[in-house]
Amino acid sequence: NNIQLKSRKAEALVEAKRDGGWIPTMKRSGENDDGGGIHQNDEGTSKRLKSSAQRDDDDEDKPEGCSEVLHLNVGGDLTAVLRRTLTSVEGSMLASKFSGRWDDSLERDRDGNFFIDQPIYLFQPMINYLRAKSCETALALPATSPEFESEEVQRDFIRMVEYFGMTPGIFPTCLEMCRGQPETAQMSSCHPDLSVSCTSLCTFILETRGHKRPIISYSIMFGRDVERAQIGWVRTGHFVKKLRPGEHKGVGEEKYSFALDMSRGGLLYEGTFSELEGLTAKQGTIVRCENKGERWLVNGELVASSIALESTFQLPPDLQQYSLIPAFSGRGDWRVVEVELDPYTTDQKATTISHSQL
Repeated sequence: NNIQLKSRKAEALVEAKRDGGWIPTMKRSGENDDGGGIHQNDEGTSKRLKSSAQRDDDDEDKPEGCSEVLHLNVGGDLTAVLRRTLTSVEGSMLASKFSGRWDDSLERDRDGNFFIDQPIYLFQPMINYLRAKSCETALALPATSPEFESEEVQRDFIRMVEYFGMTPGIFPTCLEMCRGQPETAQMSSCHPDLSVSCTSLCTFILETRGHKRPIISYSIMFGRDVERAQIGWVRTGHFVKKLRPGEHKGVGEEKYSFALDMSRGGLLYEGTFSELEGLTAKQGTIVRCENKGERWLVNGELVASSIALESTFQLPPDLQQYSLIPAFSGRGDWRVVEVELDPYTTDQKATTISHSQL
């Protein structure tokens, strides 16, 4: 088994490193290997190759005899799942619990199956979603997060997902560039690392993927050389992509957008500026936008409230009726450290996803 494991690892690394670093090669039929083939930078394939090699590294740390197929007793119902599927959400309780290091201490039934004290009608849809995620391709629509006709069952599902720390994987968010020049920015767009580094003015949006739970609050940490920092919200459907050279307006300056302008020190709504005192942007600063623009906090201190500033900062009275998504503009290094999703029902607390410790 150890020989086969090392062989798989070596094959994955050789294939992954071919052509100078995670770039697979495609050849036309009949062409030689003398540089006449087509070279394609396939990000999805690269990630899969890296993931494969990483899994093999992780496998070497597991106890000898650790099975890759987990047999589970979920609330009295039997099911089986690959270990890498169950542990695919990095930083989650399930990823830690079933890493292989704690198998001897986990609860089992009398037949030796791992016991999970959850109903199968909640747990199985989560597993099926993770299976669908594992075989996503660029040519197919993304996997859809589980939904239930019963509001009560939906609440129970979200509660279970949150308990296991699986929210970033089951209800994912992603970063997308919508203004600026792509060649000037490096971006990590998916959990667990939502970060950007750009040398020119760019605008990015945070979007949900494969589910209907909107983002209601989020936090940004400033890295190095941050300039012209504008952090706020844009209206969905009105703020279209314009990836092209040349200067452009930032969030809060463009129509259908509003933001906290950390560089100028104030609030912006469609170009209208309301000055605030004491705002500074430096490395390590964390700016939090709460409840779709109702409040802004800097390093935990409230600095602005659109409700308190109604006399000077005029937002549409029916602002919360608009579909809003997070957006931020500027230069330098940025990291999304927290995302808060709207609950499905009014009597459930919003779910907070932390990216800062992953």
